[in-house]
Amino acid sequence: MINQLATPYNFSPQETNCVTTAANSWDSQTNCIKALKIAMNAHFDTHQGERCCYCGLLYDRTGRGEIEHIAPKGSALYPQFSYTPNNLAKACQLCNSSSMKHTYDTVNAVAVVYEQCEFKIVHPYLDDHTLHYNWSYGLRNVVISVANDSDKAKESIRIFELASEKRTRARAIERNQERLDDLYNLSAAIKNRIKAVLKFKT
Repeated sequence: MINQLATPYNFSPQETNCVTTAANSWDSQTNCIKALKIAMNAHFDTHQGERCCYCGLLYDRTGRGEIEHIAPKGSALYPQFSYTPNNLAKACQLCNSSSMKHTYDTVNAVAVVYEQCEFKIVHPYLDDHTLHYNWSYGLRNVVISVANDSDKAKESIRIFELASEKRTRARAIERNQERLDDLYNLSAAIKNRIKAVLKFKT
């Protein structure tokens, strides 16, 4: 239900030049940085299926999607990874909120090469999620649990409240909807009406 991401955003030569010119400033207001963020949003929506990289739920269940820095970008944290492809994904507003991840330091041990850093949480790109999470499927709840006594899974479940009743119910609603879609091959219009009703009831 929360899948390992396989397709980070690859910068074009022009975008790489833009990032270099902006001196790695994520908050730069230059036109090329604004255009880059638009392109990244579209990429993540497509390759993540509009699902949060942390909780796996559709953005509209938990707020809008936001481009996320897995290792926080703040000047006191990891500005050097602001534009590292494997550090960028899209998260829902809830997972990225001040009550959950926000500026939480996900890095346990930093390295010069990003992929050699040690992370406290299940990393959206670098970790095989099947080694960290187990799932139990029911009609009203889809429950997550820790696999292989994974400390990363324990921390992710804690930080993102993945085992909360609200999250387990939301996953079941989405799974039931997907099963109905497959069973009846529903049209897009009918799917959208059902999703609106289910969203209203949660």
